[in-house]
Order: sequence, then structure tokens, then C-alpha cells
Amino acid sequence: MGLFTRKTQQERQEEGLKIADDIAAGRGLMGKMTKAFMGSEFTAAVGQAAGSIHQAENVAVLRAAGVPTQEATVLGMQDTGQTVNDNPSIVLTLQVGAQAVAIQALVSRLEIPRVGETVLVLTDPQSGEMLYAGMASRA
Repeated sequence: MGLFTRKTQQERQEEGLKIADDIAAGRGLMGKMTKAFMGSEFTAAVGQAAGSIHQAENVAVLRAAGVPTQEATVLGMQDTGQTVNDNPSIVLTLQVGAQAVAIQALVSRLEIPRVGETVLVLTDPQSGEMLYAGMASRA
């Protein structure tokens, strides 16, 4: 790539996420300086935010691949205090079948689930981790 070529929005987002991953892991000069000056709590928060973004991307890929979703009822929710592009990261306590499960997820600020509402979850076939897949359609 030349010095004056324009990057697409997606390329800029991918580059920014890579930088965030490097900072969270303490890699490179930027990561080491950030950890030294801002502290390990800050770099851990950056790592959690980057992890939320990766999780949301993973859910989109799994849904596109046809991984089935299942419905879950929201029993409770807790704000983590983190936001990514003004979208909050929250911990949802969900009733999935006969078990209660806690999931940390990045949710749209336009569709924040409330207690008693139905949401969709899916299970990652590789890791077995349950992931938040969005609000269930309201009939």
C-alpha cells in the first residue's frame, strides 16, 4: 500500500482492532508504553473490549454458517461500565432450558434486553461457549 492510498472503513476498523489487541497483550512499543503509563487495569479493560468485538464478529460468522440459535429468558443484567462505539457491554443472566447461564456480551444500545424478555443464544461448536446472538423477534 502506498503512502497516499485510501483505506476502506473495514480496513481501518480491522487495523484499529489489531492495535487494540496489541495494546491489550502488551505487544510492541505502543503496548508496552500503554501498560507502563496507564497500568494493567487499563490494558485489561482494552482486552475485554476487544474480546467483546471479536465475540460479536464470531456470532455473525456462526449465524451466517447456519449454527442454530435457541431462545433464552433474561433473568437479570448488570452493566460492566464498558462501551464500544456507544454500545454497552453487559453481563446477562439467562434461563436456557433448565439452567441459568451468565454471558458477557456487547449489545446494541437500541436493543438492550430487559428482565423477562426473550433473547437468542447459540453455542460455539469449537469452544462449546454459549454466546449472545441478539433479541428474539417479537410476535
